[in-house]
Amino acid sequence: MQAKDLLFYSRSSIIGAMGWMFLLSLGLTMLLGWVPGVGPFIGPVVGGFVGGSRAGSIVRAAAAAVLPAIVISLVILALSAIAALLTAIPVLGAVGAVIAGAACTIAFAHNILLLLSALAGGLWRQTHTV
Repeated sequence: MQAKDLLFYSRSSIIGAMGWMFLLSLGLTMLLGWVPGVGPFIGPVVGGFVGGSRAGSIVRAAAAAVLPAIVISLVILALSAIAALLTAIPVLGAVGAVIAGAACTIAFAHNILLLLSALAGGLWRQTHTV
């Protein structure tokens, strides 16, 4: 078996597929985020596709993409609630709300791309079995 076969054809658990998605998505986004227009989107597309193909099916790929999105959204919500409770200055609360809104928008776009790519990877894996 070649190296590319091990990457795409070996099966991971949902946790393992989430790991592939997270590491590739974060790493490529950090490396290529400076590229105008497409840089921030390369990471979730590649990470989602590889993680989805490692998951083995469309359902497992969707679960591997959606579960981290829910966890990250809850963490952002909790942090913004804590920040709102700790600040007594309304201007700081407003700045925190703007930053949290921007983070949610970026996370939403990232998660949509990751989910669509994961579904494509899961479908590819279901149709290309060894």
